[in-house]
Amino acid sequence: MPRPLQILHLEDSRIDHELVRHVVVQSGLACEFVHVGGRTDYETALARGGCDLILADYTLPDYNGPAALSAAQSLQPDTPFVFVSGSIGEERAVESLKHGATDYILKDRLNRLPAAIHRALREATERLRRKQAEAALQQSEARFREMAETIRDVFWMTDADCRRRIYASPAYAQVWGCSSSELGSDPTGWLIALAAEDRASAEDALRQLADGGLYRATYRILRADGTERWIEDRGFPVFDDRHRLVRAVGVAVDVTERRQLEAQFQQSQKLETIGRLAGGMAHDFNNILTVVLGQVSFLLDHQPLQPATVEALELVYTASDRAAGLIRQWLLFSRNRAPRREPVNLNTAVEEITAMLRRLLGETISVTVESSPQALWIVAENGMIEQVLMNLAVNARDAMPRGGKLTLHLDPAPDSSAAPASATARPGHFARLAVSDTGAGISADVLPRLFEPFFTTKPEGHGTGLGLTLVKTMVERHGGWVEVESRLQAGTTFAVFLPRMDPPPAETSLTMTETTAGRGHETILLVEDDTNVREFAAAMLQRLGYAVLQAKSGDQALAVWHRHAQKISLLLTDVVLPGDLSGVALLSRLQTEKPDLKAVIVSGYPGETVDKVPASVRFLHKPYLPKTLAQAVRAALDNTS
Repeated sequence: MPRPLQILHLEDSRIDHELVRHVVVQSGLACEFVHVGGRTDYETALARGGCDLILADYTLPDYNGPAALSAAQSLQPDTPFVFVSGSIGEERAVESLKHGATDYILKDRLNRLPAAIHRALREATERLRRKQAEAALQQSEARFREMAETIRDVFWMTDADCRRRIYASPAYAQVWGCSSSELGSDPTGWLIALAAEDRASAEDALRQLADGGLYRATYRILRADGTERWIEDRGFPVFDDRHRLVRAVGVAVDVTERRQLEAQFQQSQKLETIGRLAGGMAHDFNNILTVVLGQVSFLLDHQPLQPATVEALELVYTASDRAAGLIRQWLLFSRNRAPRREPVNLNTAVEEITAMLRRLLGETISVTVESSPQALWIVAENGMIEQVLMNLAVNARDAMPRGGKLTLHLDPAPDSSAAPASATARPGHFARLAVSDTGAGISADVLPRLFEPFFTTKPEGHGTGLGLTLVKTMVERHGGWVEVESRLQAGTTFAVFLPRMDPPPAETSLTMTETTAGRGHETILLVEDDTNVREFAAAMLQRLGYAVLQAKSGDQALAVWHRHAQKISLLLTDVVLPGDLSGVALLSRLQTEKPDLKAVIVSGYPGETVDKVPASVRFLHKPYLPKTLAQAVRAALDNTS
């Protein structure tokens, strides 16, 4: 049941109050009256609140109509106010309406009062609804404004033309590189900034929008500062109640970083594919070179030859050895090398890669190596120095488009006291490799961001922005750090600091004629899918006195094993074999039956599979020489290091 209407009646005459009350109640209006006869009680009732309607006489002994209206507007501004008076004239009545009264009724025409009350309540309800709607609209506008001012995307609105943007959110300034006020002076300025190659497709999308369809466009914009941004733009038409297009609204998103990441991902996928191809090619070439180098080495060791023949064979050996070196570089840059650390002579490592650097940099850039008089030994992953140098050299090359000079300087650094606070360096002695160019230099504002992932000052399509990040990551992973010094038009120096180690014990190497040290009489199970390599290795081992059982796959090896397991002392197998059984898995199967079985694992490219080779198992890289094979087999059988 609805609550009765609460009516506050200001009237000094009790009789007049009862008359008004009677007329209102008789009209069927459910109501409750609060009768006050003077100013004090009236203002107290106003302050208490809860009134739905105020009826007031215009003339009272201690009060008057305008004062009563003013008090009501102050204390209950949304409550309708009706004058009911017998002494108000037309001029005063009009004046009171101007000041906010809802209506006025003469006492000698009280029959009009119920209708006036209903009208006043309807108007009050409508005013309240409008006020609430306006408040909701203001709240919505405030939320939209807050969102538009903080979000990175550009909200926009056009007129019916769909090309003239009459509104753009503040992000427009960051994305387009110009202010919203500039858009106001030239509403089509956003369209003028489009790259010429993308304008036609964007215009087609705008025509579809003007015809009442959805708007979808992807384009590039050229900012005033010369930079290029990729934009994904979406919008839809807005119609009036007669289905006429009045405006279009939408949002433009800067997707430059996403496009760059996608391009970098695609590039990494290409590099991964190339790496796999290089790894496969390297494996095949290593098999070929194993036979070539092995047979040439055997001929040089064992056959009495004419000097001219010896010279020819030595040329073949040298060329094949160089080919093996190139393959090692393929494996390095295809990232198929296992991350095993070993002692590295920094002087030697830098000198060995210099020839490749010269080919990479071209004839216009000279390369000078200033080696340290003191041997600089470090512990590093395979190829780490090559990767660091290659990235720094490419960076230097791009800084010297007209040519210049690249200097690689090596010397011992005193200690880690100069390491930056963020570096992973521990106290100790360090080796320093400084890579200096004579290029344009790097500005001071760019230097702090050099090592950020994907940061680059090069044009799109020229570099990924990952080279220096990789350098920093690799160096820090080895307990070192990188420093940069640069001056504009004077060149840049990247100094790489790496922990030094004591020189490793000198290894005693066999000469060409000392392969007899690897002789034996044991039985070896040789598993190799390449026929030439398998026959070469078998012949070499048989010449040394070993009995050799051959297989070209893991399944064949198991069959041979089941017939001769008792007499097999060593497994010599490639890592990658035809079928489902790898060399490592084969070894595991056989050692479950014969735990003391010795093994030598061979591979043409040490990749992820090599990491699974047990540390106790001897590993042999292809291509290998007869003496290397003999040493590895004998050391494994004798269980020596």
